[in-house]
Amino acid sequence: MSTRLECSRRECRWTGDYSTVSTTGIGLITYICPKCSCDSFFDLPKPVITERVKHANTLIKVISEHGRKFFNTKDVTATIELDKNGKVWFVDDYSQRRIYTHYSGRWSGFSHGGTLRGLIESMRKYITKGHQIPLDWIAPTRRNPANGDIWGYGIEAASAVRTAVAKLPIIKVRSEA
Repeated sequence: MSTRLECSRRECRWTGDYSTVSTTGIGLITYICPKCSCDSFFDLPKPVITERVKHANTLIKVISEHGRKFFNTKDVTATIELDKNGKVWFVDDYSQRRIYTHYSGRWSGFSHGGTLRGLIESMRKYITKGHQIPLDWIAPTRRNPANGDIWGYGIEAASAVRTAVAKLPIIKVRSEA
């Protein structure tokens, strides 16, 4: 059973599949959400895979492999999904919740800060409208680059992640004129 599941409790919205939920009961099997102990789930349709979604997920993967490894918790890497209605969802690495990225209020279940939320919103714009993300938004430096970057990656790791993502189609590299 590889059906994708989402917990039916709105406060939880944990996502996974039957292999990641626990079971209880003698004779009858009841599947239990590992986050909230709820026993009802929605079946999630397969996400729509486009080139832009692949580019965004590649960007997340590169960021998760460098420095402080944002978007990676205990070898679980966050992903971005596109549904059949053209809406973009972020699957958080820590909470494992599907988060609706078009919502302007607080994202319940989002385990990162405002800078990374802004980056996810920029990825959403890239997926839906094709707007590239400036390279300066990846491990952004302070006014004095010698002080390091805002993400706390360190000079070497920040440089490595910028070099790796500069080759991706989602990133807009400033041309020297």
